[in-house]
Amino acid sequence: MFVEITQIPSEGLDVRFRVTEDFLDPSGEWVHPLRPVEAMLHFTRSSTGVSVRGEISSHLQLHCSRCFEFFSLPVSEAFEVLYRGALGDSVDEEHELDPEELDVCFLKEERIDVTALVYENMLLALPAKPLCHEGCRGLCPQCGKNLNEGACPCSTARLDPRWRELKSIR
Repeated sequence: MFVEITQIPSEGLDVRFRVTEDFLDPSGEWVHPLRPVEAMLHFTRSSTGVSVRGEISSHLQLHCSRCFEFFSLPVSEAFEVLYRGALGDSVDEEHELDPEELDVCFLKEERIDVTALVYENMLLALPAKPLCHEGCRGLCPQCGKNLNEGACPCSTARLDPRWRELKSIR
C-alpha cells in the first residue's frame, strides 16, 4: 500500500493498516503473527517534508534464543518518522550527519510505502535476543535437553581438557 504525498490534505491523513503475512527478522528467522499486525498511522505534510506518527500492535510467535521453543510476544510500539525530499545531485561529497538528520528518511518517489514502514517498525520493536521468559535455562550444551523441563543426566562438572594431566597427579 502506498500513500501519495500530494493526496495528503492540510489537516493530515489517518490510515489504518493490517498485515497478516509472516516476515523475516534480521537474523533470518520467520516471525509469525498470531494476531494481525495492526497499524494506526497519521500523515502530516509540511514545507520540509512528511511526518508520520504511528502505533503498531500484535502478538508474534518467536523462537526463544536460549531454548529454541516457540513463545508468544505481545508487541505495542509508538513511532515517528520524518520524510524529506530526495538528496539529489546537490550533495557531491561526504558530510557528517547532524543529530536531527539521523531520524530522517529521504524519499525516492512522491509516495510512501506503508507496508515497508510498518514492517520496519515491527522489526525495530523486536528484542535482539528473544526469551520465552527471563529465567530461561536454555539447552544442555552436551545432550541438547531443554533445561526448563528438568535436569539432564550430563555431568555438570566439566573439566577443561588442558588440565586433564594435572588431575592424575596427587
